[in-house]
Amino acid sequence: MTDLYADGAAEANRTRAHWALTALEAFGKETGQNYIDGTLDVGDDVLRELGGDLLADLFHLARLNGCAPEFVIDAGLMHFEAELDEERAEEIEPYLERAKAAEIVLAPGDFKWDEDRPTIDGMEPADWLDHMGG
Repeated sequence: MTDLYADGAAEANRTRAHWALTALEAFGKETGQNYIDGTLDVGDDVLRELGGDLLADLFHLARLNGCAPEFVIDAGLMHFEAELDEERAEEIEPYLERAKAAEIVLAPGDFKWDEDRPTIDGMEPADWLDHMGG
């Protein structure tokens, strides 16, 4: 088995998205909802319908096995948030290193995420560092 993180956290999460796409595609073929074209570009309407149906069926499976559907949701959210945190930590690392080299105090908590891009005080991190003299 290859190292899932060999190309970084962002690529690991793209691999996970492909796994989910494979599951949705197989589920859609089974249910007659053949909406998946093999790319990660899936419309909101398809994700809501097909993904929602798959989740509902996972909940039925959970219930039949004595597991509350909420536990499935909680576990999924926990994994998703941890994996997203890994990706974001990797993305901001160069800015933290640049700040450290310039003796500027900067911590991961100083970053906010706007449309999946990091910002600091509403600015792009590189612009913020330039403004701070780093």
